[in-house]
Amino acid sequence: MTWNHILPVAAIAIVAASPAAAAESRNFNIPAQRLDNALIALGNETQISIGGIDQRLAGARSKPVRGRMTIAQALTTMLRGTGFTYQIVDAETVRIVPVPKPRARPKPAPTPRPPPAAPRIEAPIPPPVEIVVTATKQGQPLDSYPGTAHIESIGSPGLGESQGTAAFVARIPTLTSTNLGPGRNKLFVRGIADSSFSGPTQSTVGIYLGDLRLTYNAPEPDLRLYDIDRIEVIEGPQGTLYGAGALGGIIRIVPKMADAGVFHASAAAGRSVTRGAAPGYDLGGMVNIPILTDRVALRVVGYKQVEGGYIDNSTLGTENTNRTRLDGARANLRIEPGDNWTIDVNALLQNIDTRDGQYAETDQPRRTHAANIAQPHDNDFKAAGVEVAKDWGDLKLISSTGIVDHDLSEVFDATGYGGNSEIQIFEGHEAIRLLTHETRLSHRGPSGNSWVAGFGLVRNIDRIDRRLGPLDAPATLARLRNQKTEIAVFGEATQRIAPRLSGTLGARVVFAETIGELMGGSGEDFEPKRRQVRFLPTAALSWKPNSDLLTFLRYQSGFRSGGIAITAGQTNAAQRFDSDSIHTAELGIRLGCESDTASPRFSGGVTTFYSIWTDIQADLIGSDGLPFTENIGRGRIYGAEINARWRASDHLFFDGALFVNRSALTNPAEGLEEADERPLPNIARTGARFTAAWERPLSSSLTFKLDGTVRLIGASSLGTTAPLILEHGETTQVDLSASLVASQGWAISLDATNLLNASGNTFSYGNPFTVADGKQITPLRPLTIRLGIRAGF
Repeated sequence: MTWNHILPVAAIAIVAASPAAAAESRNFNIPAQRLDNALIALGNETQISIGGIDQRLAGARSKPVRGRMTIAQALTTMLRGTGFTYQIVDAETVRIVPVPKPRARPKPAPTPRPPPAAPRIEAPIPPPVEIVVTATKQGQPLDSYPGTAHIESIGSPGLGESQGTAAFVARIPTLTSTNLGPGRNKLFVRGIADSSFSGPTQSTVGIYLGDLRLTYNAPEPDLRLYDIDRIEVIEGPQGTLYGAGALGGIIRIVPKMADAGVFHASAAAGRSVTRGAAPGYDLGGMVNIPILTDRVALRVVGYKQVEGGYIDNSTLGTENTNRTRLDGARANLRIEPGDNWTIDVNALLQNIDTRDGQYAETDQPRRTHAANIAQPHDNDFKAAGVEVAKDWGDLKLISSTGIVDHDLSEVFDATGYGGNSEIQIFEGHEAIRLLTHETRLSHRGPSGNSWVAGFGLVRNIDRIDRRLGPLDAPATLARLRNQKTEIAVFGEATQRIAPRLSGTLGARVVFAETIGELMGGSGEDFEPKRRQVRFLPTAALSWKPNSDLLTFLRYQSGFRSGGIAITAGQTNAAQRFDSDSIHTAELGIRLGCESDTASPRFSGGVTTFYSIWTDIQADLIGSDGLPFTENIGRGRIYGAEINARWRASDHLFFDGALFVNRSALTNPAEGLEEADERPLPNIARTGARFTAAWERPLSSSLTFKLDGTVRLIGASSLGTTAPLILEHGETTQVDLSASLVASQGWAISLDATNLLNASGNTFSYGNPFTVADGKQITPLRPLTIRLGIRAGF
């Protein structure tokens, strides 16, 4: 959802203690952290029953609890300033509830003035809970952010930790993806889609793990969500804050960080069965180890998954050939030397190996394709980063440096290429090395005023090696090397200019250098090195007539650097493609923001946008099956999105989202006149999602949850020109999940994905050398049932 996100229910319960034990003083050492996690830690230490059904517990930050005190004193300390308080239900149970809003009292009739009395001293009412959008780099509250943002907490309906990118794509209709296979897809936000294929062009969406940039021009890595706190999606373009790329927006994956206050661990396992296909399984675990109390801690996450195949190959006579194996790990070393300094050292790796393509063909039996060889794919991703932060309260300094090592390889059946009837193979290898650095200073003051300023560096080196020929000796087609460097300074500020009116201004100045090289080939005459300076402004106005309503108008811009790519129709010649740029205006309204102290029964919002995109870069496929890149012309994109959430009761809520998009190539480049007014690729003209969730405490230590989701994806096209004008989409998927959540983080779940066992066609592409035949489809994964268990220690 955009702002009415669903946070995991904090129904935390453990073995009840005696009243006498509850009144005793004891030593506590619970650091500041997410409020729901802090309550779990308090419950574990005190052996009392703590429960809460407010959806915002996971979005609040607790106060540290250290020293000797009673349980009541510990709860008061932990909840101070969070917008929550506690109620004693009985001698064994405590319930966490929002602090009620003060209500106006009727003016009493005049009475004789009593004699002066001693003044009463009342405890102040804690401020309301704030849901903060950290991807704005200013820590802006969601209820006053003048733009479109989506926040999804892991554990909310349809968003489990064993899942990958597809899970949050399914939650947000404005976020769409190609469907070539795990670790092979491109993501698009708000209909800003250049093409359905991957190549040397920069991605239109920036993907981050915390402040560590993960991608530049590669497919998204499809990281699994183990031990992830939440996902933030900021719709774009976001050129002012994030630089080149990010034409559609930013996806920020926020991991849980090491906690130096207490040891804890968790483990999860699942077994899945897919109708008419091979079974699968998933394993994951986390351990948090305090090395030096309140100073140094290490948090390590590991996982392994096997997704059973469901596509057959009729030529080879093999079944369930697209089996995928995935394994990964993450680590965070957090050092808190004191005086509010924090040092984080992060590392992650993930490997994805898929044995065959996941496409089928319409002239074959259901979920079957015909290929002379298996067509495997391999995605090996490694990254590391260091972040140093200093917090002075309203002022914060962050300096982050990261490196990424990303290797990809793919194989296609190229039999028939060039009229050769012998079996031929196409091999593609890509090696990406990405270095990033950013230092920024941000300030968040009273009345919603805030600012951020900083500088950044990006250097990306991309090497592409393509081969084609007989199985035992494919010959080199081309070897490309693109090196892109960006140095930038940026700033953005939001200032209240009237009691309920705020303005935002910002800009980024980017110096960009591109060096392109074709090794072992020829090409048109072009400069191997090109430099440019870009100015990327942003401006916004927001009006908040009351605490439940926000309207905003925003302008944003972005661009992508050019480079070199293979010339269309040639195997060893290169040509340059130019930079492209985009300008977007959006108008939005949000009602019933959830940051209010009392959670509203109804909340919703509407956003409309209009974008002009010039010199659009696109990775394409020629009629011979070989990839190439060029600027395809000027286009426009406009649309609207609607979000709504209704909390019918304390145990039942409904939420939904609708996205409508229209686009066209309004001024196609020379030679592409046939594409005039054709829609841009791979973006459904409509998309919608509806979710219902119900939960019921069965006892002080057990809660039952049930939720279901229906997702509809409208029609779109694979490309804008022949032979790629191939329709796909028009699919409906129904998912259902049930779980029992018990004490100390234990849970058991049963999930059904694609409950109706629909097939459909999500993507009309699987092999570039036969895609022109128009027979390729990518069906939904058949009905899959997963039984999972999770334990916390």
